[in-house]
Amino acid sequence: MQESKVREWWQDGAGFFGRRYMEGDDSVEGYRKERQTLEERTETEVSGVMKLLDLTPGQWLMDCPCGYGRHSIGLAKRGVNVVGVDINTEELQIAKDHAQSLDTIEFVHLDMREIAYEGKFDAIVNMFYSFGFFEEDEENLQVIKHFYRALKPGGKFLMHTDVNISRVVSGDYTFSEVRHLRSGRRVQQVESYDRERKRIIGTWTLLNEDNSIDALPPYSMRVYTYEEFSDICRSVGFQKITGYAYWDGAALADESEDMIIIAEK
Repeated sequence: MQESKVREWWQDGAGFFGRRYMEGDDSVEGYRKERQTLEERTETEVSGVMKLLDLTPGQWLMDCPCGYGRHSIGLAKRGVNVVGVDINTEELQIAKDHAQSLDTIEFVHLDMREIAYEGKFDAIVNMFYSFGFFEEDEENLQVIKHFYRALKPGGKFLMHTDVNISRVVSGDYTFSEVRHLRSGRRVQQVESYDRERKRIIGTWTLLNEDNSIDALPPYSMRVYTYEEFSDICRSVGFQKITGYAYWDGAALADESEDMIIIAEK
């Protein structure tokens, strides 16, 4: 009998993404030094996307990966036509359930390496540490190529991450913490940085009140410096590249907690 292939941590049904991830993402403290609830974070991020991309109602945007749709829905409520793309069926169904009353949003079940849109979107967003899932750099480059093709001339691609490599190297990045979840449980996040492979390796463990644990599969993310990511974007045809520290438009710096990069076609 042929052995079944082990799923990658990010794949549909592999166990990291889904309801447990959603629970772990909804903490009292949030992930930044400035405490924010999930709703406050979403409002800040959606407003920031609208501002930094200069979006107006009626324009077309792809949110990839969209997860359970918190950004997609927020943007659609502001009049943007949104296509949310994700590989996780559980989170996509939750997104669809929450967006039933909106006629400016569509959710698509798809691997981001297989996107085949051509010149459809005014903007594409890749939010909250969602680039670098794949083991080979060529696979991550393939995603950028698809994003480039999917944009209209003059369109903009926004990538957001909470991993700024300069903070990782300097030791300012938080590699281990426990956050209190609104479900009543806690999540323990433990990470390390593999300098040779340029990857963050980490785990999320949900902690119950009786100290029993509910561990999600470990993850491994390729992380990029601003210069590396800019080079990738230019290699597929993007022209102007701009880095920001946060959604208020502050310039990116070595000490920035977040890194937001906008590439223009």
